[in-house]
Amino acid sequence: MDIYFDFLERCQNNLYWKSTDRLLLAVSGGVDSMVLVDLIQRLPHSIRPWFGVVHVNHQLRQASIEEEKFLSHYCTTNKIPFFFKRWPEVEHPIEGVEVAAREFRYAFFHEVLKEQKATHLLTGHHGDDQMETILMRLVRGGQLGSIAGIKKNRTFYGKQLTRPLLEYSKKTLYQYSQERSVSFYEDESNNSLEYTRNRYRHQIIPLLKKENTQVLTHFANFSSDLQDVITIAEKEIEKQTANVCLQKGRYCWELNLPLFLTFEPAMKRQVMQILFNKIFHKEVSEIGRKHQVQIIELIEKDKPNSQLNLPGSWVGQKMYHKFYFFKEDEQEVTTKKIQDSYSLNLGEWLSLPNGAKIGLFEATKKSIDVGHAQKVVWLNPESIQLPLQIRNRKPGDRMTLKGLETGSKKIKDLFIDQKIPRNKREEAVLVTDSNEEIIWLVEYKESRLSIEPETDKIHYILIYESK
Repeated sequence: MDIYFDFLERCQNNLYWKSTDRLLLAVSGGVDSMVLVDLIQRLPHSIRPWFGVVHVNHQLRQASIEEEKFLSHYCTTNKIPFFFKRWPEVEHPIEGVEVAAREFRYAFFHEVLKEQKATHLLTGHHGDDQMETILMRLVRGGQLGSIAGIKKNRTFYGKQLTRPLLEYSKKTLYQYSQERSVSFYEDESNNSLEYTRNRYRHQIIPLLKKENTQVLTHFANFSSDLQDVITIAEKEIEKQTANVCLQKGRYCWELNLPLFLTFEPAMKRQVMQILFNKIFHKEVSEIGRKHQVQIIELIEKDKPNSQLNLPGSWVGQKMYHKFYFFKEDEQEVTTKKIQDSYSLNLGEWLSLPNGAKIGLFEATKKSIDVGHAQKVVWLNPESIQLPLQIRNRKPGDRMTLKGLETGSKKIKDLFIDQKIPRNKREEAVLVTDSNEEIIWLVEYKESRLSIEPETDKIHYILIYESK
């Protein structure tokens, strides 16, 4: 197989980049990245944009200085811009070296991309890397998108990360390097079975290749097909997730249960997965599939109110027709409660902690223009004692109900009857007169003191304007 002409055709047909773009090639000095450099150098000027080489010396091996010098000399000889950085040994952690090295490397790549106004970062990942990655992730476990393997193209700090060698085997790259006399360095650590990837590379992959000589192609097709299916499915799942869930605060999300319950079981699971990715991906790594199953089971039960404590002080709480994800230690921040009570006099507006405002005015029906965001209650001045008091509910609060001539009802029971979520109950605003008689449970119920507007008489009007 003549890699160059195949590579040239793929560059032309797949339009990895335009001639006006600027490429950075991440080069370690190994055979794959050195073959990539050689292939890019050979492209005709019409499809070969400006490119440079970026290299990180992790200083984890004795040969790393020699490799750095080799790359520097190679780039100087071939007039290729060369950008490199050393990872100081004092910054090497005792544990998690691989992850820390990757973070340092990616941070430097980002820095050079920005400085050089580059549009693409190219890496030399090949077909064997793809197969190893899929097998490792399948065995380790993970989400479907992860198991689909390495993407040929993805975003990287707002730029494009491209792997143009994914279709080629490691064996093919070695053959090309021999034919072209491409110099490279072998990392001796690649032979150590202490590393998970090396065990797959040297012990498992050879068995699969022996079983089927086309296995590398089959894994490549599997990855491509699965990524296509995921791309199509994600659009519909994201759409349904947006329909069913709203972010109510930095640490509070609300799920519409009647709509969620109309979904097929498969859609429920996928929507829950998307929600977990959105809500928990930065905060808690311990929240996973078992919690998704528990929450779906909790939602599907008949019990109207229930709760599940999650790692990281997160809580999943079912409240009638809503389900909330919130952080327990942030609950007080998201609850907009009134401290003690406020007095409201005639002709005044009062701003409330929830962002709304309430006012009391003398008015006739014709003199008041009520907006869409406003709710009003008309009052007979002779039936109430000013100033009015604005507060949240207290234990034992009762009120009369407009339309009922006798009796009263506990505020607690009104909330239960109307299926008001617990957090909303705590924020609910009560208006009383100076004798503590409840006039209005704002947004929910009016008392017998609320009257119908009368055109020819002057009354008081309470106006509540939500934010």
